[in-house]
Amino acid sequence: MHQQDGAVFRMDGKTVFLGALTVFSSIMFVVIALPFLTFNPPRSADARPLSKQEERGRVLYASNGCNYCHSQYIRPQDWTAVNSFRTVGRVAQAGDYFYQETLLLGTERTGPDLSQEGGSHTDEWHLAHFYNPRWTYPKSIMPQFSFYYETSSTGAISQKGEIEDLIAYVQSLGGQAGVERAARQRALKARLLEERAKGNEAVIHEWFQPTWRNVRNPMPASIRSLSHGKQVFTTNCIGCHGLTGDGKGPATYFISNPAPRNFTDASVQLYFSDGELYDAILFGVDGTAMPSWGDILTVNDIWDTVNFIRTIPNGGLTRDDLDPSMMISPPDVRPIDVAPLPTANIPGNVPVVTPEGGQGETGDATPAAVPTNATAVPTARSETGPGSGAPPQPGASPATGLPTALP
Repeated sequence: MHQQDGAVFRMDGKTVFLGALTVFSSIMFVVIALPFLTFNPPRSADARPLSKQEERGRVLYASNGCNYCHSQYIRPQDWTAVNSFRTVGRVAQAGDYFYQETLLLGTERTGPDLSQEGGSHTDEWHLAHFYNPRWTYPKSIMPQFSFYYETSSTGAISQKGEIEDLIAYVQSLGGQAGVERAARQRALKARLLEERAKGNEAVIHEWFQPTWRNVRNPMPASIRSLSHGKQVFTTNCIGCHGLTGDGKGPATYFISNPAPRNFTDASVQLYFSDGELYDAILFGVDGTAMPSWGDILTVNDIWDTVNFIRTIPNGGLTRDDLDPSMMISPPDVRPIDVAPLPTANIPGNVPVVTPEGGQGETGDATPAAVPTNATAVPTARSETGPGSGAPPQPGASPATGLPTALP
């Protein structure tokens, strides 16, 4: 622009620089400075300061770039988010980050969101997951953190203090609610192991909603269903339950008490209804390393998997010619309230477990009941499946009352 008296602005380098600086400074002020000066949200009910151990873990989380693949916020449109069955309805609030000076919100979700991770998995699950993520989720692309572990000359693996700090931080995510969930997981695990040590294997039924006990699998046990269930199982479950379903997957190095479910044991199949197996896969089993798969698998996926699990005692994982005749259920698995499970092998006078979890009147065991050995102290069996402590293995002496061959 020019006037007769001379130029007002000249489009030279100085003018362009000053103009760009003004625009840039305005943007920085509006985007960064103005919110900092005016946005002061109150502390939310879940916000809590980190402990010293959790703070050390937070440093490790950032230094390893975990926030490159994991976010720490749930938006209103994220109606499912990881493990949402335990945290449903919880959307991230500004006050959740009240105590964080350097936010680790992340910008990508290559992996699941971790804002409510606390208590979604057990400490043992995290130990296995950080050592080798494929042990807990065979399809994971997450890198190994095995450099935080030590291997002795005998091959024994032990964790260093750093991995314990990292797990402590991950278990703190979700604030106060996350810490309470993690504490509940530990308390339920302690109670389960205590009851099992007393021989009370039936206590695991309290972990499931009573409405599931009468539920039959609505998915027809077709070859399609069994084949699809096998695909789901081998894709997601073999890290803990093993290639043959015997509960001896590689993750059991860290997840051993309670250990993953041994599905090759037919008595395990006879102990749980279809609905309880469905509940265990859908929601996970609190107090154990069994995670919830409801955010990953569909309803049909889970029912097909339940059908397939029923074939494992007859070699479902080792045979390609799957057939419904290989299943031990139905009709072998009966609803808990129709065929109550006895707690001791006392012929003619067997206390039974009622649907409410207590003991009813004593009486003769029904043909469907599967008695346990009153003198044996149960060992730690599988627990990443729907509960633990199934009755003794089939094929034992006739005195146990168990079948001598698979159905």
